[in-house]
Amino acid sequence: MSDELSNVIVSVIIPVHNAAEYIAETLTTVLAQSLKEIEIILVNDNSTDNTLDIVTKIASEDSRVRVITNPSNVGGGESRNIGLRIATGEYIIFLDDDDYADKEMLKRMSDRATAQQTDVVICRCQSIDLQTNTRSPMPLSAREDLLPEKEVFSSREIADDFFRAFIWWPWDKLFRREAILASGLEFQPLRTTNDLYFVCCFMLLANRISLLDEILISHTIHRAESLSSTREDSWHCALQALTSLRLFMQDRDLLASRSRDFNNYAVVFLEWNLNTISGPSFNLLFNDVKSFILSLEIDRDDFYDDFIKAAYGRIVNQSAEEYIFSLKDRALCELEHAQMLNSTLQEEMTSLKQSTVSQRSEIDVLKAQVSDKTTIIHELEQRNTHLEDEYQTRQQKLLSIENAYHELTQRYTDLVSSLSWKMTKPLRLVKEITARKKS
Repeated sequence: MSDELSNVIVSVIIPVHNAAEYIAETLTTVLAQSLKEIEIILVNDNSTDNTLDIVTKIASEDSRVRVITNPSNVGGGESRNIGLRIATGEYIIFLDDDDYADKEMLKRMSDRATAQQTDVVICRCQSIDLQTNTRSPMPLSAREDLLPEKEVFSSREIADDFFRAFIWWPWDKLFRREAILASGLEFQPLRTTNDLYFVCCFMLLANRISLLDEILISHTIHRAESLSSTREDSWHCALQALTSLRLFMQDRDLLASRSRDFNNYAVVFLEWNLNTISGPSFNLLFNDVKSFILSLEIDRDDFYDDFIKAAYGRIVNQSAEEYIFSLKDRALCELEHAQMLNSTLQEEMTSLKQSTVSQRSEIDVLKAQVSDKTTIIHELEQRNTHLEDEYQTRQQKLLSIENAYHELTQRYTDLVSSLSWKMTKPLRLVKEITARKKS
Protein backbone atom coordinates (compact mmCIF):
# COMPACT_ATOMS: atom_id res chain seq x y z
CA MET A 1 0.00 0.00 0.00
CA SER A 2 1.31 3.47 -0.90
CA ASP A 3 2.25 6.10 1.66
CA GLU A 4 -0.88 8.07 0.79
CA LEU A 5 -3.11 5.13 1.74
CA SER A 6 -1.21 3.94 4.81
CA ASN A 7 -3.05 6.33 7.12
CA VAL A 8 -6.43 7.00 5.51
CA ILE A 9 -8.58 9.48 7.40
CA VAL A 10 -11.59 9.51 5.05
CA SER A 11 -12.81 6.90 2.60
CA VAL A 12 -14.92 8.45 -0.15
CA ILE A 13 -17.28 5.89 -1.67
CA ILE A 14 -18.94 6.79 -4.97
CA PRO A 15 -21.29 4.47 -6.88
CA VAL A 16 -20.91 5.24 -10.58
CA HIS A 17 -23.29 4.31 -13.39
CA ASN A 18 -23.25 5.75 -16.92
CA ALA A 19 -21.69 8.98 -15.66
CA ALA A 20 -19.22 9.61 -18.47
CA GLU A 21 -20.57 13.12 -19.00
CA TYR A 22 -19.74 14.41 -15.52
CA ILE A 23 -17.76 11.91 -13.40
CA ALA A 24 -14.38 13.50 -14.25
CA GLU A 25 -15.58 16.87 -12.96
CA THR A 26 -16.92 15.29 -9.78
CA LEU A 27 -13.62 13.50 -9.16
CA THR A 28 -11.67 16.69 -9.78
CA THR A 29 -13.37 18.27 -6.76
CA VAL A 30 -12.62 15.21 -4.61
CA LEU A 31 -8.98 14.88 -5.68
CA ALA A 32 -8.48 18.60 -4.99
CA GLN A 33 -9.39 18.22 -1.31
CA SER A 34 -7.05 19.97 1.11
CA LEU A 35 -7.16 16.77 3.18
CA LYS A 36 -4.73 14.48 1.36
CA GLU A 37 -5.11 11.36 3.55
CA ILE A 38 -8.11 10.02 1.64
CA GLU A 39 -9.00 7.03 -0.49
CA ILE A 40 -11.61 7.21 -3.24
CA ILE A 41 -13.48 3.99 -3.94
CA LEU A 42 -15.36 4.12 -7.24
CA VAL A 43 -17.85 1.30 -7.64
CA ASN A 44 -18.64 1.10 -11.33
CA ASP A 45 -22.12 -0.38 -11.41
CA ASN A 46 -21.89 -2.10 -14.78
CA SER A 47 -21.90 1.12 -16.82
CA THR A 48 -22.69 0.75 -20.52
CA ASP A 49 -21.01 3.96 -21.65
CA ASN A 50 -17.29 4.79 -21.35
CA THR A 51 -17.44 5.62 -17.63
CA LEU A 52 -15.09 2.74 -16.83
CA ASP A 53 -12.45 4.03 -19.25
CA ILE A 54 -12.58 7.49 -17.66
CA VAL A 55 -12.31 6.34 -14.04
CA THR A 56 -9.64 3.75 -14.87
CA LYS A 57 -7.46 6.46 -16.43
CA ILE A 58 -7.96 8.70 -13.41
CA ALA A 59 -7.06 5.81 -11.08
CA SER A 60 -3.85 5.19 -13.03
CA GLU A 61 -2.80 8.78 -12.37
CA ASP A 62 -3.57 8.89 -8.63
CA SER A 63 -2.94 5.93 -6.32
CA ARG A 64 -5.63 7.13 -3.91
CA VAL A 65 -8.32 6.11 -6.42
CA ARG A 66 -9.55 2.51 -6.54
CA VAL A 67 -12.02 1.19 -9.11
CA ILE A 68 -14.32 -1.77 -8.42
CA THR A 69 -16.51 -3.04 -11.26
CA ASN A 70 -19.76 -4.87 -10.62
CA PRO A 71 -20.34 -7.74 -13.06
CA SER A 72 -24.02 -6.79 -13.13
CA ASN A 73 -26.05 -3.73 -12.27
CA VAL A 74 -26.93 -3.96 -8.57
CA GLY A 75 -27.94 -0.36 -7.86
CA GLY A 76 -26.55 2.46 -5.77
CA GLY A 77 -27.41 0.92 -2.40
CA GLU A 78 -25.56 -2.37 -2.88
CA SER A 79 -22.68 -0.55 -4.63
CA ARG A 80 -22.19 1.54 -1.49
CA ASN A 81 -22.14 -1.66 0.57
CA ILE A 82 -19.44 -3.10 -1.69
CA GLY A 83 -17.34 0.02 -1.23
CA LEU A 84 -17.91 0.01 2.53
CA ARG A 85 -16.63 -3.56 2.85
CA ILE A 86 -13.20 -2.63 1.49
CA ALA A 87 -12.90 0.87 2.97
CA THR A 88 -10.07 1.50 5.43
CA GLY A 89 -10.63 5.11 6.48
CA GLU A 90 -11.44 6.22 9.99
CA TYR A 91 -14.43 8.04 8.50
CA ILE A 92 -16.71 7.28 5.55
CA ILE A 93 -18.61 9.58 3.22
CA PHE A 94 -20.88 8.38 0.42
CA LEU A 95 -21.08 10.77 -2.54
CA ASP A 96 -23.16 10.61 -5.70
CA ASP A 97 -21.37 10.61 -9.03
CA ASP A 98 -22.62 14.14 -9.81
CA ASP A 99 -21.88 15.82 -6.47
CA TYR A 100 -19.33 18.63 -6.25
CA ALA A 101 -17.36 18.98 -3.01
CA ASP A 102 -15.83 22.16 -1.66
CA LYS A 103 -12.06 21.68 -1.44
CA GLU A 104 -12.21 22.09 2.37
CA MET A 105 -15.14 19.70 2.87
CA LEU A 106 -13.33 16.59 4.09
CA LYS A 107 -10.81 18.56 6.15
CA ARG A 108 -13.44 20.63 7.93
CA MET A 109 -15.73 17.66 8.58
CA SER A 110 -13.01 15.26 9.72
CA ASP A 111 -11.49 17.92 11.97
CA ARG A 112 -14.87 18.40 13.66
CA ALA A 113 -15.38 14.64 13.92
CA THR A 114 -11.96 14.12 15.51
CA ALA A 115 -12.23 17.09 17.88
CA GLN A 116 -15.69 16.09 19.10
CA GLN A 117 -15.36 12.29 18.76
CA THR A 118 -18.60 12.16 16.80
CA ASP A 119 -20.47 9.27 15.22
CA VAL A 120 -21.59 11.56 12.41
CA VAL A 121 -20.97 15.14 11.23
CA ILE A 122 -23.49 16.84 8.93
CA CYS A 123 -22.59 19.85 6.79
CA ARG A 124 -24.78 22.32 4.92
CA CYS A 125 -25.40 21.84 1.21
CA GLN A 126 -26.76 23.59 -1.86
CA SER A 127 -28.42 22.42 -5.05
CA ILE A 128 -27.32 22.95 -8.64
CA ASP A 129 -30.39 23.04 -10.88
CA LEU A 130 -29.39 21.94 -14.37
CA GLN A 131 -32.58 23.31 -15.90
CA THR A 132 -32.17 26.84 -14.58
CA ASN A 133 -28.39 26.79 -13.98
CA THR A 134 -28.89 28.20 -10.47
CA ARG A 135 -27.46 27.35 -7.08
CA SER A 136 -29.72 27.44 -4.02
CA PRO A 137 -29.14 26.68 -0.32
CA MET A 138 -31.02 23.64 1.04
CA PRO A 139 -31.97 24.74 4.57
CA LEU A 140 -34.32 21.81 5.22
CA SER A 141 -31.40 19.37 4.99
CA ALA A 142 -30.75 20.21 8.65
CA ARG A 143 -33.44 22.07 10.59
CA GLU A 144 -31.87 23.92 13.48
CA ASP A 145 -35.32 24.69 14.91
CA LEU A 146 -35.66 20.97 15.70
CA LEU A 147 -32.11 20.43 16.97
CA PRO A 148 -30.64 20.97 20.45
CA GLU A 149 -28.74 24.24 20.86
CA LYS A 150 -25.35 22.60 21.37
CA GLU A 151 -22.45 21.56 19.16
CA VAL A 152 -22.71 17.84 19.93
CA PHE A 153 -25.92 15.99 20.78
CA SER A 154 -27.44 12.52 20.64
CA SER A 155 -30.47 11.42 18.67
CA ARG A 156 -32.38 11.10 21.94
CA GLU A 157 -31.97 14.84 22.53
CA ILE A 158 -34.02 15.67 19.42
CA ALA A 159 -37.29 16.01 21.29
CA ASP A 160 -39.90 16.00 18.50
CA ASP A 161 -40.34 15.50 14.77
CA PHE A 162 -37.05 13.58 14.51
CA PHE A 163 -37.56 12.41 10.93
CA ARG A 164 -37.95 15.95 9.61
CA ALA A 165 -34.87 17.26 11.42
CA PHE A 166 -32.70 16.04 8.52
CA ILE A 167 -33.10 14.78 4.97
CA TRP A 168 -32.04 11.16 4.73
CA TRP A 169 -29.45 11.27 1.96
CA PRO A 170 -25.85 10.33 2.82
CA TRP A 171 -23.71 12.76 0.85
CA ASP A 172 -23.72 15.59 3.43
CA LYS A 173 -22.81 13.25 6.31
CA LEU A 174 -19.42 11.99 7.48
CA PHE A 175 -19.83 8.68 9.33
CA ARG A 176 -17.39 7.05 11.73
CA ARG A 177 -16.59 3.69 10.15
CA GLU A 178 -16.37 1.78 13.44
CA ALA A 179 -19.85 3.03 14.36
CA ILE A 180 -21.22 1.75 11.04
CA LEU A 181 -19.62 -1.67 11.54
CA ALA A 182 -20.89 -1.85 15.12
CA SER A 183 -24.44 -1.11 13.98
CA GLY A 184 -24.43 -3.86 11.35
CA LEU A 185 -26.35 -1.54 9.02
CA GLU A 186 -26.19 -1.68 5.23
CA PHE A 187 -27.91 0.17 2.41
CA GLN A 188 -30.98 -1.49 0.99
CA PRO A 189 -30.63 -3.05 -2.49
CA LEU A 190 -33.48 -0.91 -3.88
CA ARG A 191 -33.51 0.91 -7.21
CA THR A 192 -34.50 4.22 -5.55
CA THR A 193 -34.90 5.42 -1.95
CA ASN A 194 -32.06 3.05 -1.10
CA ASP A 195 -30.40 5.47 1.35
CA LEU A 196 -33.32 6.31 3.68
CA TYR A 197 -33.16 3.11 5.76
CA PHE A 198 -29.38 3.19 6.35
CA VAL A 199 -29.12 6.89 7.17
CA CYS A 200 -32.26 7.03 9.35
CA CYS A 201 -31.33 3.94 11.33
CA PHE A 202 -27.76 5.09 11.86
CA MET A 203 -28.90 8.52 13.04
CA LEU A 204 -31.41 6.93 15.44
CA LEU A 205 -28.54 5.03 17.05
CA ALA A 206 -26.03 7.90 17.03
CA ASN A 207 -24.83 9.09 20.43
CA ARG A 208 -22.71 11.97 19.16
CA ILE A 209 -24.02 14.10 16.28
CA SER A 210 -22.64 17.47 15.18
CA LEU A 211 -23.88 19.99 12.62
CA LEU A 212 -21.18 21.95 10.79
CA ASP A 213 -22.98 25.10 9.70
CA GLU A 214 -21.08 25.59 6.43
CA ILE A 215 -22.12 24.86 2.82
CA LEU A 216 -19.49 22.33 1.74
CA ILE A 217 -21.17 20.32 -1.03
CA SER A 218 -23.28 21.02 -4.12
CA HIS A 219 -25.82 18.44 -5.22
CA THR A 220 -27.14 18.23 -8.78
CA ILE A 221 -30.90 18.18 -9.27
CA HIS A 222 -33.17 17.82 -12.31
CA ARG A 223 -30.79 15.63 -14.27
CA ALA A 224 -33.08 13.99 -16.81
CA GLU A 225 -31.38 10.59 -16.77
CA SER A 226 -31.12 10.31 -12.97
CA LEU A 227 -32.97 7.50 -11.16
CA SER A 228 -34.87 10.04 -9.04
CA SER A 229 -36.38 11.37 -12.27
CA THR A 230 -37.67 7.90 -13.26
CA ARG A 231 -39.28 6.71 -10.02
CA GLU A 232 -42.29 5.44 -11.97
CA ASP A 233 -40.19 2.34 -12.62
CA SER A 234 -39.65 1.76 -8.90
CA TRP A 235 -42.74 3.24 -7.28
CA HIS A 236 -42.76 0.66 -4.49
CA CYS A 237 -39.29 1.51 -3.12
CA ALA A 238 -40.41 4.35 -0.85
CA LEU A 239 -42.89 2.09 0.93
CA GLN A 240 -40.33 -0.69 1.23
CA ALA A 241 -37.87 1.69 2.84
CA LEU A 242 -40.43 3.01 5.34
CA THR A 243 -41.64 -0.50 6.21
CA SER A 244 -38.06 -1.64 6.88
CA LEU A 245 -37.37 1.45 8.97
CA ARG A 246 -40.44 0.81 11.14
CA LEU A 247 -39.43 -2.82 11.66
CA PHE A 248 -35.94 -1.70 12.69
CA MET A 249 -37.45 0.69 15.22
CA GLN A 250 -39.58 -2.13 16.61
CA ASP A 251 -36.60 -4.46 16.90
CA ARG A 252 -34.49 -1.82 18.70
CA ASP A 253 -37.34 -0.72 21.03
CA LEU A 254 -37.40 2.74 19.47
CA LEU A 255 -40.91 2.77 18.04
CA ALA A 256 -42.78 3.55 21.25
CA SER A 257 -40.86 6.79 21.80
CA ARG A 258 -40.79 7.79 18.14
CA SER A 259 -44.13 6.54 16.77
CA ARG A 260 -45.62 10.06 16.54
CA ASP A 261 -42.52 11.28 14.72
CA PHE A 262 -42.61 8.32 12.34
CA ASN A 263 -46.32 8.65 11.57
CA ASN A 264 -46.05 12.35 10.75
CA TYR A 265 -43.03 11.73 8.55
CA ALA A 266 -44.71 8.80 6.77
CA VAL A 267 -47.65 11.01 5.75
CA VAL A 268 -45.41 13.84 4.51
CA PHE A 269 -42.92 11.59 2.73
CA LEU A 270 -45.51 9.40 1.04
CA GLU A 271 -47.63 12.34 -0.12
CA TRP A 272 -44.51 13.84 -1.67
CA ASN A 273 -44.00 10.57 -3.52
CA LEU A 274 -47.62 10.59 -4.69
CA ASN A 275 -47.36 14.18 -5.90
CA THR A 276 -44.17 13.56 -7.86
CA ILE A 277 -45.05 10.34 -9.66
CA SER A 278 -47.21 9.90 -12.76
CA GLY A 279 -48.56 7.32 -15.16
CA PRO A 280 -49.96 3.88 -14.28
CA SER A 281 -47.63 3.68 -11.28
CA PHE A 282 -49.64 6.36 -9.49
CA ASN A 283 -52.71 4.20 -8.89
CA LEU A 284 -50.60 1.29 -7.66
CA LEU A 285 -48.69 3.54 -5.28
CA PHE A 286 -51.78 5.36 -4.04
CA ASN A 287 -53.60 2.17 -3.06
CA ASP A 288 -50.57 0.82 -1.20
CA VAL A 289 -49.93 4.16 0.48
CA LYS A 290 -53.52 4.33 1.71
CA SER A 291 -53.29 0.81 3.13
CA PHE A 292 -49.98 1.57 4.82
CA ILE A 293 -51.19 4.85 6.35
CA LEU A 294 -54.39 3.24 7.63
CA SER A 295 -52.38 0.40 9.17
CA LEU A 296 -50.54 2.94 11.35
CA GLU A 297 -53.82 3.77 13.14
CA ILE A 298 -52.81 7.38 13.60
CA ASP A 299 -54.66 9.46 16.19
CA ARG A 300 -55.82 12.69 14.56
CA ASP A 301 -54.52 14.64 17.56
CA ASP A 302 -50.98 13.38 16.89
CA PHE A 303 -50.26 15.56 13.86
CA TYR A 304 -47.69 18.29 14.32
CA ASP A 305 -49.51 20.78 12.09
CA ASP A 306 -52.63 21.28 9.97
CA PHE A 307 -50.71 20.69 6.75
CA ILE A 308 -49.90 17.09 7.75
CA LYS A 309 -53.43 16.55 9.06
CA ALA A 310 -54.89 17.72 5.73
CA ALA A 311 -52.52 15.45 3.80
CA TYR A 312 -53.59 12.50 5.93
CA GLY A 313 -57.25 13.30 5.23
CA ARG A 314 -56.68 13.44 1.48
CA ILE A 315 -54.97 10.05 1.45
CA VAL A 316 -57.36 8.08 3.66
CA ASN A 317 -60.64 9.69 2.57
CA GLN A 318 -60.23 9.92 -1.20
CA SER A 319 -59.92 7.48 -4.05
CA ALA A 320 -56.97 7.66 -6.42
CA GLU A 321 -59.09 9.53 -8.96
CA GLU A 322 -60.40 11.98 -6.36
CA TYR A 323 -56.89 12.55 -5.10
CA ILE A 324 -55.68 13.40 -8.61
CA PHE A 325 -58.52 15.88 -9.08
CA SER A 326 -57.85 17.42 -5.67
CA LEU A 327 -54.17 17.61 -6.57
CA LYS A 328 -55.14 19.38 -9.78
CA ASP A 329 -57.34 21.79 -7.82
CA ARG A 330 -54.56 22.42 -5.32
CA ALA A 331 -52.12 22.99 -8.17
CA LEU A 332 -54.56 25.46 -9.76
CA CYS A 333 -55.01 27.24 -6.43
CA GLU A 334 -51.26 27.39 -5.98
CA LEU A 335 -50.92 28.69 -9.54
CA GLU A 336 -53.56 31.37 -8.90
CA HIS A 337 -51.83 32.28 -5.67
CA ALA A 338 -48.51 32.43 -7.50
CA GLN A 339 -50.07 34.63 -10.20
CA MET A 340 -51.56 36.94 -7.55
CA LEU A 341 -48.23 37.05 -5.80
CA ASN A 342 -46.52 37.75 -9.11
CA SER A 343 -48.99 40.56 -9.83
CA THR A 344 -48.38 42.02 -6.38
CA LEU A 345 -44.65 41.77 -6.87
CA GLN A 346 -44.94 43.43 -10.29
CA GLU A 347 -46.85 46.31 -8.71
CA GLU A 348 -44.23 46.58 -6.00
CA MET A 349 -41.50 46.51 -8.63
CA THR A 350 -43.23 49.29 -10.59
CA SER A 351 -43.57 51.33 -7.41
CA LEU A 352 -39.94 50.68 -6.56
CA LYS A 353 -38.87 51.70 -10.06
CA GLN A 354 -40.82 54.96 -9.78
CA SER A 355 -39.39 55.55 -6.35
CA THR A 356 -35.92 54.81 -7.70
CA VAL A 357 -36.36 57.30 -10.54
CA SER A 358 -37.54 59.93 -8.07
CA GLN A 359 -34.66 59.20 -5.73
CA ARG A 360 -32.21 59.33 -8.61
CA SER A 361 -33.52 62.82 -9.49
CA GLU A 362 -33.06 63.88 -5.88
CA ILE A 363 -29.59 62.38 -5.91
CA ASP A 364 -28.73 64.30 -9.09
CA VAL A 365 -29.91 67.55 -7.46
CA LEU A 366 -27.91 66.79 -4.36
CA LYS A 367 -24.90 65.90 -6.49
CA ALA A 368 -25.22 69.26 -8.28
CA GLN A 369 -25.48 71.05 -4.94
CA VAL A 370 -22.53 69.12 -3.64
CA SER A 371 -20.62 69.98 -6.81
CA ASP A 372 -21.41 73.69 -6.35
CA LYS A 373 -20.42 73.55 -2.69
CA THR A 374 -17.28 71.64 -3.61
CA THR A 375 -16.34 74.41 -6.05
CA ILE A 376 -16.98 77.08 -3.40
CA ILE A 377 -14.98 75.07 -0.85
CA HIS A 378 -12.15 74.73 -3.36
CA GLU A 379 -12.18 78.49 -4.03
CA LEU A 380 -12.23 79.24 -0.32
CA GLU A 381 -9.38 76.81 0.28
CA GLN A 382 -7.34 78.54 -2.43
CA ARG A 383 -8.21 81.96 -0.92
CA ASN A 384 -7.26 80.67 2.51
CA THR A 385 -3.94 79.36 1.16
CA HIS A 386 -3.26 82.76 -0.44
CA LEU A 387 -4.08 84.56 2.81
CA GLU A 388 -1.87 82.19 4.78
CA ASP A 389 0.98 82.84 2.36
CA GLU A 390 0.40 86.59 2.62
CA TYR A 391 0.26 86.34 6.42
CA GLN A 392 3.56 84.47 6.49
CA THR A 393 5.14 87.11 4.20
CA ARG A 394 3.91 89.91 6.42
CA GLN A 395 5.04 88.07 9.53
CA GLN A 396 8.52 87.80 8.07
CA LYS A 397 8.46 91.51 7.10
CA LEU A 398 7.28 92.45 10.59
CA LEU A 399 10.04 90.36 12.13
CA SER A 400 12.56 92.06 9.87
CA ILE A 401 11.23 95.50 10.92
CA GLU A 402 11.33 94.51 14.61
CA ASN A 403 14.94 93.37 14.25
CA ALA A 404 15.85 96.63 12.53
CA TYR A 405 14.10 98.59 15.29
CA HIS A 406 15.98 96.72 17.99
CA GLU A 407 19.22 97.31 16.15
CA LEU A 408 18.52 101.07 15.87
CA THR A 409 17.51 101.23 19.53
CA GLN A 410 20.74 99.60 20.54
CA ARG A 411 22.74 101.93 18.36
CA TYR A 412 20.91 104.92 19.85
CA THR A 413 21.59 103.69 23.36
CA ASP A 414 25.24 103.20 22.53
CA LEU A 415 25.40 106.65 21.00
CA VAL A 416 23.81 108.31 24.03
CA SER A 417 26.19 106.57 26.35
CA SER A 418 29.15 107.67 24.26
CA LEU A 419 28.06 111.39 24.24
CA SER A 420 27.46 111.41 27.99
CA TRP A 421 31.00 110.13 28.61
CA LYS A 422 32.51 112.81 26.35
CA MET A 423 30.46 115.71 27.80
CA THR A 424 31.32 114.90 31.41
CA LYS A 425 35.07 114.50 30.80
CA PRO A 426 35.98 118.22 31.73
CA LEU A 427 34.05 117.90 34.97
CA ARG A 428 35.90 114.72 35.81
CA LEU A 429 39.27 116.54 35.23
CA VAL A 430 38.24 119.47 37.54
CA LYS A 431 37.34 116.98 40.22
CA GLU A 432 40.66 115.23 39.90
CA ILE A 433 42.68 118.57 40.16
CA THR A 434 40.67 119.73 43.20
CA ALA A 435 41.27 116.44 44.86
CA ARG A 436 45.01 116.68 44.32
CA LYS A 437 45.20 120.26 45.81
CA LYS A 438 43.42 119.20 48.93
CA SER A 439 45.84 116.45 49.42
